[in-house]
Amino acid sequence: MPPTAAADSAQTVYVALRHRLSAGRYAPGDRLTEVELAEELGVSRTPVREALQRLHADGLVSRAGRGAVVAGLSTKERRDLYQVREVLEQLAARSAAQRQSEGELAPVVLKNLRLKAEAINEAVAAGEPREVAQRNFELHRQIAEAADNPMLHDFLGRAWDRIAVSAVSNLTDPEWAAAVSEQHDAIIDAIAAGDPDAAAAAMAHHIHAAANRDPAVENT
Repeated sequence: MPPTAAADSAQTVYVALRHRLSAGRYAPGDRLTEVELAEELGVSRTPVREALQRLHADGLVSRAGRGAVVAGLSTKERRDLYQVREVLEQLAARSAAQRQSEGELAPVVLKNLRLKAEAINEAVAAGEPREVAQRNFELHRQIAEAADNPMLHDFLGRAWDRIAVSAVSNLTDPEWAAAVSEQHDAIIDAIAAGDPDAAAAAMAHHIHAAANRDPAVENT
C-alpha cells in the first residue's frame, strides 16, 4: 500500500474508533484487539495499530499486547476534566453570544441549537441513554463551533471524548432531565440574546450541576 493510502487508512480507522468511543459503544476495561478490529473495519492490522497508538496518545486507551484496553477515569481525573470543561465551555458560550451580539451568527445556527436541544428531550422520552448522551455532546459541540475558535473546539473535543468513554447517561431520571432541558434553554436563550455574561453564567451553572450529578465526582 502506498504511504499516502496507508496514512489515509490509519486516519479512517482512528476516526471510526474515536467515534465509537465517544458514542459509548465501548466501556472502560473493554479489550480491543488488532485482529478483530481489522476484520470489522475491513483493513489490515497496520492502520489499526497506528490508530490505537494515536488513541493511546489521546488518553482514550492503554496499550495491551496486540491491542488495547479502553481507559477509564479516576475520580480525580473526572473532577479535573469537569473543571477544565467549566472554564472552556464558559468561553465557548461567551464567544458564541458575543458573535451573536455583533451579528456574526447566522439564524440557522440558533435554529440548529434549538433542534439539538429538542433531540435530547426526544431521546430522553424514548428511554435511550446512549442516544441521550450522544445528542447532549452534539449540542455542546455545536455551541463550541458557534464560538468560531478551532483551538477551543479541539481542546473541548478531547475533554468530551475522555468523559464520554466513562460516562453513563443519567438523563433518564425525569427530574434531572427536566432540569437539564431548562439549563440548555437558558444557555441558548442567552446566546440568542447576544448576552455573553449570561451565556457564560448559564453554562457554568450547567457544567457545575452535571459534575455534582456524577457519582464519581459528587461529595469529593
